[in-house]
Amino acid sequence: MQRPHIPPEKVLQHFLGVSRALAGLLDFQSMINAVSHEVRYILPHDHIDVSLLLLDGENHLHAYETGVLTAWSEFVDHPLPIALSPIRTVLQGSEPFILTDNAMTDERFQFSGAFNQPIFDAQLRSRLHVPLRACGEIIGALSCSKHSANCYTLGDVQYTQHVADLLASYLYALRQTDQAKKLAIAKERIVAREEGLRLGALRLTEELENERQRIGMDLHDQTLADMTRLHRRLARLQTTDAGVAGELALITEALHDSMRELRLIIDAVKPTVLQLFGFEEGLEDLLLRSVRNSGLAIETHLYDHTDGQANRLAEPQKVALFRIIQEAVNNAITHASPSTIDVMIHGSQQHLELTILDDGLGLDVKDLLKTGGIRNMQIRARLLGANVHIDRGPGNKGTRVKIRMPFGSAPLEQP
Repeated sequence: MQRPHIPPEKVLQHFLGVSRALAGLLDFQSMINAVSHEVRYILPHDHIDVSLLLLDGENHLHAYETGVLTAWSEFVDHPLPIALSPIRTVLQGSEPFILTDNAMTDERFQFSGAFNQPIFDAQLRSRLHVPLRACGEIIGALSCSKHSANCYTLGDVQYTQHVADLLASYLYALRQTDQAKKLAIAKERIVAREEGLRLGALRLTEELENERQRIGMDLHDQTLADMTRLHRRLARLQTTDAGVAGELALITEALHDSMRELRLIIDAVKPTVLQLFGFEEGLEDLLLRSVRNSGLAIETHLYDHTDGQANRLAEPQKVALFRIIQEAVNNAITHASPSTIDVMIHGSQQHLELTILDDGLGLDVKDLLKTGGIRNMQIRARLLGANVHIDRGPGNKGTRVKIRMPFGSAPLEQP
């Protein structure tokens, strides 16, 4: 089909018009609409689309179109593998362009699995496809189509490539910006989801802590009281029935041991001093009780260099930190045979840092990390948005446990 000759200056005017039309446009659809309006005089078309390769590492593409709308628009929400695109040879760089008088009969568009149904649905016969290149790579393709056959020539290929070259850098920047936005949104969603899970887990931890304390009080008020009465009755029987005194003595001693273990459990699940008097006092009580119950001669020291900064944490955070320190102190007493255990608290406007340091035998950190207690410490720390680091102490002696928590990760109580 013969088209009117367009003077070179008119062609140049429309090419410049493409650049002007793109100014200030920040989305693909507005861009393709503006380009279609400007190039219709030099490239008659019923349909224009831009196919852009995704930065997903999986060879998929999005398509944006104007004029006749087809199923190719679905690529925006459901990316198409390049291998199924009717213009895969241009996208893969194996052909410099595709020019066809009738795509409905052209075998190049008829390969097995090709997503070519829109060609037939919209009757896009004359088709012209050229690559979009930026930074030395093909980032997509520009396509023009007409319903009638035999519309485009090799001269049109040159015009279309010029338009594609004008668009490529703009599309490259727009694609990078769009990808960055999507990554930022995805990251925000992940952070929000993780924060929601963390806060939910903290609330669950608080409820579990309350339940532990309720059980501790029930054990103290009922079970331990019953065991105490049984212990006293057994003691009285020992004095009245000499024949079974020896056997009763063994039962009495076993019951006494059970009562002692039960008291330790009650003490462990109910940090009353922490709740009544604050974080520092709770830690001092923990150190004294842990050493007293162990029967070992261990010196303990607590150094708070924050002027009670930890007391500003909400109750669930204080209890979680208390439990982490409790586990670290118990590990040192049980496994390391130390002569001293120091707990140090440092802080800034952004972070709270607690260090538990002992001068014991030193623990094998790899083996230690396999234990359930250490995993519990790490889980509690993650719920606080904190991290736990375990290594050797100064001079490669003893064990050092560091807990570092950003203040922004946990709500603070109002002073």
